[in-house]
Amino acid sequence: MADTRVQFDFTEAALNELDALKEELGVKTRAEVVRYALRLMQWLIQQITNGGRILVERKNGEVQSVVFPFLGKVAETKAQKEEATRPLVAAG
Repeated sequence: MADTRVQFDFTEAALNELDALKEELGVKTRAEVVRYALRLMQWLIQQITNGGRILVERKNGEVQSVVFPFLGKVAETKAQKEEATRPLVAAG
């Protein structure tokens, strides 16, 4: 598949963050950082829509749930779908 050129408008601060991530990841292009971010976002959405939670385990063993406010619509949509398909009366 041929590459398609896409242009984004970034603030200076966002561009600096993108470049810092590029350096930290050790990749050659900003596009690689964006592709990795897209894959990560796809994985997060998949986990949430399948009923999963994202957890972080600290060095001291503490486990903390990670909340992504910008993914609220995904979680809300999943919860609404489950509510809509739940039987009104327990089977049996």
